[in-house]
Amino acid sequence: MKSTWWTMRTIGAILAVATLAGACVSPEMKRKAAIDEFLQKTSGDFHNEKGELFLVPVVARMVAYDTMYVEKRDASGNVTTARLVSVDYSPKSDKVVQQAMAFTTEGQWRNLRENPELFTALLPKDVRPAGSCNITLAEDGNSVSYSCSGSPPESFQRRH
Repeated sequence: MKSTWWTMRTIGAILAVATLAGACVSPEMKRKAAIDEFLQKTSGDFHNEKGELFLVPVVARMVAYDTMYVEKRDASGNVTTARLVSVDYSPKSDKVVQQAMAFTTEGQWRNLRENPELFTALLPKDVRPAGSCNITLAEDGNSVSYSCSGSPPESFQRRH
């Protein structure tokens, strides 16, 4: 009888500790999962009649932990906008929030799309705040709505 009581008590204690540990880790896990899902699902090449939108997660740890490079090109292929977007999760609103950063010296950071390793060299002095972004993926995953730094929203279709 004693061993059964001891076993039940031990199992109960283990379950209680596991529940508490899960409660402590859960908000951070939810945050990381939301950010990872956003970065994975929204990355890619998109286009519309006015040009192209390129979205790719990048490593720029000296600037922000979770980041995405956003490059917008006109119909002629010229880069019109290049931004680094810091991605975070707001438990208050239960959604991913995006903050744009513009490059302080545009010419210094050319060909980032072709040379993503350059992002690891970015320092906080190389970017400046540029407002918020709203990159929203359609439920079917085939298009995004894009607005950044006060620009009007545009819709882009995913290139397949």
